[in-house]
Amino acid sequence: MEVFRAAVERFVFGHIHMWFLQILCGFYLLIPVARQISAKKETLRYYLILWIIFRFLIPTVTDVSGLTTFQARIDSLGLDILVGNFGYFLLGYYLNTTDIKREARWCMYAMGVISLFLTPFLILHDCIKSGTYVERWFSPGSLNVLIMSAAIFLCFKYCRVFDHVKRPGIWEKLSGYTFFVYMFHMFVLEKLNLMGITTVSYPAVVSIPVMTAFIFIVSLMGAFVADHVPVVRKIVMLHSN
Repeated sequence: MEVFRAAVERFVFGHIHMWFLQILCGFYLLIPVARQISAKKETLRYYLILWIIFRFLIPTVTDVSGLTTFQARIDSLGLDILVGNFGYFLLGYYLNTTDIKREARWCMYAMGVISLFLTPFLILHDCIKSGTYVERWFSPGSLNVLIMSAAIFLCFKYCRVFDHVKRPGIWEKLSGYTFFVYMFHMFVLEKLNLMGITTVSYPAVVSIPVMTAFIFIVSLMGAFVADHVPVVRKIVMLHSN
């Protein structure tokens, strides 16, 4: 009975990495709301400012300073619409439709690089302090992740290197495989773990890049095969024909 129950739960709720699909469903449900918020730039900016303050700045300050009582008072306001990942959805739209000045872009790039190098040290500090793994600096609700996400988005939008990419058809094809690669990579990772091949089997400096490359290549090959099976192509590759 426990096995059957676990199988049903796995089928209904999906694997651990399928949280991404559940969030997408939530985003699609909120699209009418997003349209109303983004109809006016002033309203959109107001929402994003509140979202950044209550989702990132205040929690970061209270965590670092230990002001848990102050955070509890903020939570009592019931600003649930400002504490989820919905703001990323609107932030992407804002950055895509707004011309960001060169000075602001370079400032964001610099902050993104600083956040990139600062993240592992913050994680290491918290892990040593607590004696266990702490993932808050990897969380979508952490300020460093927000900064890096915005910097990467702006880089892809404004970097002219991508205007001179050779054979763009290949990259377009690969971009169509990314969804399958994301869905399939956990299967490959778990099979490797069952074989006793993990990131701790060898020195991390070797195992992590090698396993990452291997899992990506195998998942990409799986996507290529799935793309040539008509029925599977429609279901998992999101193609209409």
